[in-house]
Amino acid sequence: MQPTFAPPGPRLLITGGSGYLGQALVRQAHAAYDVTATYHAHPAANPGVTWQPLDVRDAAAVQALVAAVRPAAIIHTAALNPGVGADFEAVNVEGSRHVARAAAELGVRLIHLSTDVVFDGTRGHYVETDLPNPITPYGRSKARAEAAILESGAPALIVRTSLIYGWAPGPDRHMRNVIADLQAGRPVQLFTDELRCPIWVETLAAALLELVASPFTGRLHVAGAQILSRYEIGVRLLRRHGVDATPVIAARSRESGLVRPLDCTLDCSRARTLLRTPLMGMDEVLRLTAGG
Repeated sequence: MQPTFAPPGPRLLITGGSGYLGQALVRQAHAAYDVTATYHAHPAANPGVTWQPLDVRDAAAVQALVAAVRPAAIIHTAALNPGVGADFEAVNVEGSRHVARAAAELGVRLIHLSTDVVFDGTRGHYVETDLPNPITPYGRSKARAEAAILESGAPALIVRTSLIYGWAPGPDRHMRNVIADLQAGRPVQLFTDELRCPIWVETLAAALLELVASPFTGRLHVAGAQILSRYEIGVRLLRRHGVDATPVIAARSRESGLVRPLDCTLDCSRARTLLRTPLMGMDEVLRLTAGG
């Protein structure tokens, strides 16, 4: 999938380019942009792409890189996700603040990736003007990152999205772990009462690249059209990867003792009026990509 848009300039900086979404962005962007992508621990190699190591916790390094690249826009995807580490404040909050301040100094457009778990999940169908009320450490860090972006004065768009899935070059990290557990005979529980709007990584990448050329700022919800539980999402993806989903245990988050948001579904009406990229539901994506 290649985005169809008029690039605002030749240079694009993608932080977290070696991550799952970052790799999709790099694949789609390099034909239209002079792409510089960053990595922290896992360098990548793509023809026509300049790769730079970057720790977003290092304010001076962030400022120096942005000043050297002088991009037309920055897509900031670098973040610490649940299950990878716990230093959310340093990476997600302060790292985002460093990127935003560097963008503000040069007047560079910034697309910042946020999440649906900035909400508490008590009602769902959240719109952009709903106030964040996160109940997890990760969610709190992303809500604070949003505030840092807005305080910076950078010409920024905060894109909130949902669970990201895909299969090229392989499954996302969560699904890799689920598959590994099933193949090792370990029990896997997926919740039937946690509702999300999963989005295909290729769709999200195309939408973000389209938004680079948009003057829209503020907040925008960009997620899939279909509401599914984590259990329904997992079963569908396991089947897509050719893995038997029968052993998966359908559990309830309410009975798990964990503090997790339940209904974080997003209202993406505004995005649909702005984007040419279709925000498809998972079943439609699976149908269109069957055999691919």
